[in-house]
Amino acid sequence: MFTKLPDLEKNIKSLLLSYLIVIGIGMTVGLFYVYLTSEMNPTGMTNRYLGNDNEWEPTLAKTLLDLVSHAHDHITMFSIVFFTISLIFNQTTLIIGKWKKFIMIEPFFSIIITFMGFFVLRYVTSQFAYVIMISSGLMYLCFYIMLFTCIYELMFSKD
Repeated sequence: MFTKLPDLEKNIKSLLLSYLIVIGIGMTVGLFYVYLTSEMNPTGMTNRYLGNDNEWEPTLAKTLLDLVSHAHDHITMFSIVFFTISLIFNQTTLIIGKWKKFIMIEPFFSIIITFMGFFVLRYVTSQFAYVIMISSGLMYLCFYIMLFTCIYELMFSKD
């Protein structure tokens, strides 16, 4: 139904490559923001969502409204990002079979676990930070595998 990436016309390759580079930069900047706000560890994440009483840098606990807004924005946008990159990745030839299907589908589960997990972290148990870290780590791993596979095939595979 769709053409494999190496067989695409040069203008389409350029368009897809431009999109992938920009979306890759955007996701990487978002990941850097997570590092700056939580240090990518359970304690930093817990402080960010539950607040702290640090006299130098106090933070307030996230409200239900904050969490709903955060979840809505991220679930919606990440779904669009992963849908589009999965459509492109599906046309690659380097990874095939069950691994390709897993890499394309898994992020949708991780999106829900990660962003709904902040409600669990905030209102149920701070230990859920570990589940969120594993889930989001797997989500980003799949993203970068798809991204670099697509970029590689668009740049170096011959038609």
